[in-house]
Amino acid sequence: MRFDAAVMKRLRANLMKRGQALADGLADVLAGKHPPVLSLITGKPGMRPEEKLRAALDQIERRRTLIDADDDAFGRCDICKLDLGLAALDEMPWADRCAPHADQ
Repeated sequence: MRFDAAVMKRLRANLMKRGQALADGLADVLAGKHPPVLSLITGKPGMRPEEKLRAALDQIERRRTLIDADDDAFGRCDICKLDLGLAALDEMPWADRCAPHADQ
């Protein structure tokens, strides 16, 4: 494991906090509201707000699964396997791409 247990616990907690915000945002969208979290996520052109939120929640779930399995793929780019670094993961524990591959 690249990170110690305390770091992984912190990253998982931050990941789950983001997931809860996205889930709350999805509930708001489905209730006809426009939650602030929508301005924080991107998606493919033409995606409806609920599709963007569901895609973001799927990304959170994939990262959580890696953490829970102690999979070394957590914190690495899904494309080139570059280590994203602890500073980047502290900011965005759901990150799955390095900067050069962010748009892929």
